[in-house]
Amino acid sequence: MPERKIQRWILVVAMTALLGVLVAACGSNDSNNDNSSNSTTGSTGATGSTGTTGTTSSTANATTGQTQPGTGSSVTANSDPVASGRLFSADSPWNTSVEGLPAADNSDRMLELATQRRAAKEVPGQEGVVTFTRQIVRDGIFINTEAWAPLVVAANTNDSVETKFVCRQSKCGSNNPKVPGSLNIPANTTPDPRFDGWLSVIDRQNGMGYDFWRARREGDGTISYQFGKAWTLDGPGFSKPVSVDAERAVGARGSGLPLFAGLIGPKELEAGSINHALAISVPGLARRNYVQPASVTDGVGNRKSIPAGARIRLRSGVRINEKKLQTLKGQRRRSADAILAALRTYGAIVVDRSAVP
Repeated sequence: MPERKIQRWILVVAMTALLGVLVAACGSNDSNNDNSSNSTTGSTGATGSTGTTGTTSSTANATTGQTQPGTGSSVTANSDPVASGRLFSADSPWNTSVEGLPAADNSDRMLELATQRRAAKEVPGQEGVVTFTRQIVRDGIFINTEAWAPLVVAANTNDSVETKFVCRQSKCGSNNPKVPGSLNIPANTTPDPRFDGWLSVIDRQNGMGYDFWRARREGDGTISYQFGKAWTLDGPGFSKPVSVDAERAVGARGSGLPLFAGLIGPKELEAGSINHALAISVPGLARRNYVQPASVTDGVGNRKSIPAGARIRLRSGVRINEKKLQTLKGQRRRSADAILAALRTYGAIVVDRSAVP
């Protein structure tokens, strides 16, 4: 965990009514897609995460980012590995400004559908029989700092020890590039199995990042996991669609996007500057449909909702409630201003589904 714990914020100044969905990328055709959707072929990428397959619908021509129950961007790290500089290439979707791009024509409708959380409930007295309900989520926007935020640690620091990594399955993801059998990480690195055991290791010395799913610390000191994926830190920060590269498309997130992409680092908040897109999750993530940079999706929401890979931003020219902002002082105000500026300039990429945004 970070040396300075960043408090959990509710971004009341960035409500859904202020958000617009940008046209920024198109997804890929996929054989599992509904025949009724008008799909287009999108750009290719570099790496991704777990989820079902899909393609881009003409109603979801947008871009970018998400997380799990109660998610948005997260602030975690040892030695703040995320905030010590931009990750990925300069032309990566994570580093590309979206100022001036038009909102999708159906932006308001997608945002509304994204608040509808689909849940399964077992029928009383009928074991194994379930019904599905939809709940409208109006809880505002949250930033995770611990729960449902990936644990992110830096490799090869002064307090690092060589730690063995062992996969618990015969098939643990793509070997191109390969996840190493050991990494030098802080001795106290302990993934939390309650939150999917998410762990990211940032190895700037070798230009690599590693995502692990269902990771846990074993009694002998090793870290075991069920899925691992390697990312090049100078690459595009996303994978080719699942229809193009099924093995590389999946990853530790339901969208195929890196766990550590779009996070907010403590040093970024201290400096009052975030120069990349954020990551966000929504309750009603579109099922089957996704757009690049997502490479797959695990969405279960309305097909016309926001797809994985879509980008949400603060509408240009929107007036923020200054009375609410004025209640924030010092570092809190600098942090809020930095987040708002990032949402205007880069937006937030939808990376996953969640209980709340």
